[in-house]
Amino acid sequence: MNNIATQYNFSLLPYFLLFSFYVRISFFILHNYLNFFNKKYITYPTHRKQYITKNIVKSVNLGALTLFSIPCIICPAYFYNYWNNDIMKICGLFYSSNDFIALVCVKKLSPTTKNHHRVTVFLSLVSLGIDFTTSTLGRMLFVYTLASSSAFIVNYYLGMRFLYDKDELIETKKLSRNVYGIGLLLNWGWHLYWSANYYYLLGPEHFIYFFMLFWIIKDDIILFKWLCN
Repeated sequence: MNNIATQYNFSLLPYFLLFSFYVRISFFILHNYLNFFNKKYITYPTHRKQYITKNIVKSVNLGALTLFSIPCIICPAYFYNYWNNDIMKICGLFYSSNDFIALVCVKKLSPTTKNHHRVTVFLSLVSLGIDFTTSTLGRMLFVYTLASSSAFIVNYYLGMRFLYDKDELIETKKLSRNVYGIGLLLNWGWHLYWSANYYYLLGPEHFIYFFMLFWIIKDDIILFKWLCN
């Protein structure tokens, strides 16, 4: 924990503010677009419109983040064991900026979703003090973030379901369920496998991380059950 404090990279914090501004502007642009071009959207109350825009914007951003991660993070890490600290931390901030703006701007989010977003923002800020080249906690954060961002189709469905009839999105819902389920299985399976095989490397920071994951996992389970109905 002392290492996190001593090597904290404050110089990357402006990225979080910049990304948050970008996400907020994206909300505004999409809101105005849907107000003009979608008849169902204009019938919803403000909090529902906010929910729709935040999910569609997040799906686009996570999709872009996933595509960016393949050549810039995943391939270098897999083929050369090269981990670019700054890029990984900036990507974490980009991911969490979506959740931060949702907390600030979207009304009537469920308590589990709020807790999920709070933990995500907190962990992304903590990651600024982690050395991803050596930290096992950093690798755990990377795996969970990658698994979450690759399920961007789920956020797309959560927003679009209010703009189209159910029958038009049946296949999208099935795809969302399957992608989300596979992602959760691989994500949780990797965490359990690593913890069981390298238990002797677990420190206090890992157990704090596991405790905080409870709030994310709880929301993940609720969402996956809903997608299965």
